[in-house]
Amino acid sequence: GSTSLQLVGGGSRCDGRVEIFQHGTWGRVLDDQWDVQEASVVCRQLRCGEAVRAYNPPKPERGTGPVGLRGVRCAGHEANLTLCNSSLPESALVAG
Repeated sequence: GSTSLQLVGGGSRCDGRVEIFQHGTWGRVLDDQWDVQEASVVCRQLRCGEAVRAYNPPKPERGTGPVGLRGVRCAGHEANLTLCNSSLPESALVAG
């Protein structure tokens, strides 16, 4: 099963803030170190081509609601964001 991602608040489906769908709800991806490596993985997963820039909104614009992932660290070549290291407990990443 692949994890669903979406980008919200941007000008197109390939632009905006990342949200991840798991356990029946959309959650935000919170990351103070988000950069183009992580963005590249998201763009690849969404079939959006190469990442142009990492979208890192200031704290007031990060939205509200559940947090799906935080502290994601990608090398940039992963096929799926959940294959990157993150600080979520392992139990939260079990494929359903």
